[in-house]
Amino acid sequence: MIRYLDPLYVTENTEDKIKKLRFSLRTGAGLTGLYLITIASNENDVFDILPVPLFKQRSFRHRDHDVIGVAEDETAAFKLVKRIHEEYYAAFQTFTGIRAELLKRLSEQEKKS
Repeated sequence: MIRYLDPLYVTENTEDKIKKLRFSLRTGAGLTGLYLITIASNENDVFDILPVPLFKQRSFRHRDHDVIGVAEDETAAFKLVKRIHEEYYAAFQTFTGIRAELLKRLSEQEKKS
């Protein structure tokens, strides 16, 4: 299952592609060139940066993923991760707990819907 943070962190060039992206991730169709920022699949890291074509693989697509952001290329994805860190630091004056905070927000969203 793929969960999406609401609102997603996006770059200017990806704002208008979100609906198409969600469909593509569900079906494994098209949309090359985009990168997803997800909660890391292991406990040691905060984020994974994944190219969308990975989701063409059925087994990969059907795993659990928590999508935090979308960027148009790898460089933009790293800049987006930096922006997420900066926003978190501005709010909490620490870098610890980013992963836990984002998972908490995703969980709260799920309860509301």
